[in-house]
Amino acid sequence: MKKEFRSLKMMILTLALLVATSCGNSPKLPEIPGVKGPVFNLLDGKVLVTVKLLRANLNVGARVPIPKTKASSFEVSPNLEDGGTLVVFSLDIEDLKDMNIGVGDGNTLPDGRAIPGIPGGTLTDSLRVDTELLDMSFYFHKSLFGFYIPLGWNTNGFGGYWNVVINDKNIGLLGAVSSNDQGHGAGFILFLRLQQLKTKEFQKLLRLSKQNPHILY
Repeated sequence: MKKEFRSLKMMILTLALLVATSCGNSPKLPEIPGVKGPVFNLLDGKVLVTVKLLRANLNVGARVPIPKTKASSFEVSPNLEDGGTLVVFSLDIEDLKDMNIGVGDGNTLPDGRAIPGIPGGTLTDSLRVDTELLDMSFYFHKSLFGFYIPLGWNTNGFGGYWNVVINDKNIGLLGAVSSNDQGHGAGFILFLRLQQLKTKEFQKLLRLSKQNPHILY
């Protein structure tokens, strides 16, 4: 009972942070319980998205190409700094921009529930690839790229969602997906708007990052 109360309290605090950070041009992202990040960097012409999963403990790690891409990858490893697991996505914008996405396929969360932030909850004309590594799922769409990581804890139905704003531009959505009626399915989700990653300003930052690493967020 105490454990469930603590979980409920943490989610209430998360939702309070949501309200507190929803104003202004560049709101800071609140910390999701058990998760640190995402942190966005530009390095060697790629977008790096780093997420720390404080409650997931792995003794080994791996670096794996992101399915359906040529030069993008994700790496999972033990987190030496904070404990838990470190997940780093290395995204090549040309990879995502040039993908040939099938028409007519609609995708939801892996358990069939609606995707937060998507009208109707189903991402139409998209491709979802489910992987065995941390049970992650990737979403490919002509205007969006996203991923979902199950967290394995019960939120008692609470969730929270935030716009990701960098340089006053809304580049995507971050979410703490609530658990279902059976107490399962909670997770971490991030969707990026490809159009914002293709702008001249962002492309200039990518070119500069090949010479000097740049922290975006």
